[in-house]
Amino acid sequence: MSLLHPYYIIAIIYMVIFSFHEVYSGKTNKTALYILAAYLVILAGFRNDVGPDYGSYKGIYIYSDTKDYVSIILAALSLKGPQIVELEWLYVLINKILLNVFNAPFYMLTFVVAALVTFFKTKFAEENSYYPFTFLLFVFIPGFFIGESGQIRQNLGCFIAYYAIRYIKQRRVWMYLFWIYLAAGIHNVCYLMIPMYWIARVPLNKMWMILFILASIFMSPFEVYRYFGDFLGNIASESALVEGFNGYVDESVQRLNGGFGVPEAMLAISTFFLFVFDTKMKEKYPYYEYHRNYTVIGICFYFIFRNNPIFSSRLTGAFLAFSYILIPNTMFVVSAEMRKLIHAFIMALVIFNFVVFSSFRNIKAGRFTIELYKNHILP
Repeated sequence: MSLLHPYYIIAIIYMVIFSFHEVYSGKTNKTALYILAAYLVILAGFRNDVGPDYGSYKGIYIYSDTKDYVSIILAALSLKGPQIVELEWLYVLINKILLNVFNAPFYMLTFVVAALVTFFKTKFAEENSYYPFTFLLFVFIPGFFIGESGQIRQNLGCFIAYYAIRYIKQRRVWMYLFWIYLAAGIHNVCYLMIPMYWIARVPLNKMWMILFILASIFMSPFEVYRYFGDFLGNIASESALVEGFNGYVDESVQRLNGGFGVPEAMLAISTFFLFVFDTKMKEKYPYYEYHRNYTVIGICFYFIFRNNPIFSSRLTGAFLAFSYILIPNTMFVVSAEMRKLIHAFIMALVIFNFVVFSSFRNIKAGRFTIELYKNHILP
């Protein structure tokens, strides 16, 4: 077992303190939330050679400056330009402007990306949960290391797409599609979120949920995703070398062939909360149905794509974030005693994730440990 750098442990302790405060007082300290956001931007934005994909994204940074602006703009319009732009247009444009206009060092890109994703992530937590600190703590391991410090393109794209949920609530379809277009300009996996404007409002009962999930489990060995040809492969592609969620759980042949591991355990927990609290959540929690429908899709996608590590992490990851916000939200609709039990359970999962993450090789491969982590501005 390796120990995370104290900078990360400080963030965890800070979130634990304010998680207890918001759960037991019923109020969230917004100032403390923004201080946390700024601190996390520094940790992820100014990291120095930290993250398993750091070198790959540095290569993309240099690559982006070889593309001309005309080709990038035409790529944004799905038109062929003088040069082929292999990566998503908006991400390439951000890279090119920073390097070509400002001659900025690479850590300024990671800073800009970290600042953007932290803004969208914090707004998502504020607008979709009464317990933003608890949600952020719940997803911190492995989310912060896989997302803000790992797959930064997909992470930023997805949280831009999650931010767009506000326009589903407002029923502003063109604004929703515009933000999804921007999100897909960072990572094209976000195109999968387009139908969610309509799917979010589809009524689901427990019978339909269990039928969808069981059907997905049944389809898992048959690899039905192969019938989609290159379409899903193009959406889930990534130039950077990443292991994502499957790297976090130390993927094994045994698991892929039907074993039980951390992802299956988390899916089982999410499914349990879906069915046990569905009725109360529909009655008392605003827009719960959106989170429920997204979570069901994420669970189904995981089992359908389970035999493909890339699909099961990338395509599933775009939706399963909603299970992590759904679980803390159940505390809003239960009694005070049950709220304490759920909160204690979440804290136990946080500790479990901390131990598991510290046990796998990714903590050293990503240079997140006390002896390997470096930061451009922190001592």
